[in-house]
Amino acid sequence: MTKKITLLALFCCAMIATQAQKLGHINGQMLVEHMPEYKTAYEELNTYKKQYEDALVAMQSEYEKLIADFQKSEQTAPKVILETKAKEIEAKRQGIYDFQEQASADVSAEEQRKIEPILTKAKQAIEDVAKAHSYTYVFDAGAGSMLYMGGDDVTKLVCTKLGIPDFTDEAKEAPKK
Repeated sequence: MTKKITLLALFCCAMIATQAQKLGHINGQMLVEHMPEYKTAYEELNTYKKQYEDALVAMQSEYEKLIADFQKSEQTAPKVILETKAKEIEAKRQGIYDFQEQASADVSAEEQRKIEPILTKAKQAIEDVAKAHSYTYVFDAGAGSMLYMGGDDVTKLVCTKLGIPDFTDEAKEAPKK
């Protein structure tokens, strides 16, 4: 009998503890996208990418010119000259490939460097709001893993904490697919 009472008491305590948990949700991706720092970083990244794109276009133009030059002289030029031009073409092709690989790595590293502090700031604001308002859990609705959005939408609180305009009405008005 004592075991049953103890188990019942433990079950009741667990139910009360579960009931006391405060749940919230936020769309983390939309939050970050509405932060001014993100918009600035995005513009800077586009400028950074454009430099690589312009250089790549110039390299491809040179490559195409080498091919056209080779094709023009293919019938009349000596074998040694053609072989030298073919090596130049291959070297240019390989250079373009290497450039693309390095550019992709550099852009990814630059994106990580610029976005990481923004993500950290957003995460810290969410944690601060959760602690200040006694939320046990705050789920990221933007991650796509929520099947049901229960609890409170903490977006307004986090926007206030970050000093950015609330975008919750904008998110609700977004067309559904």
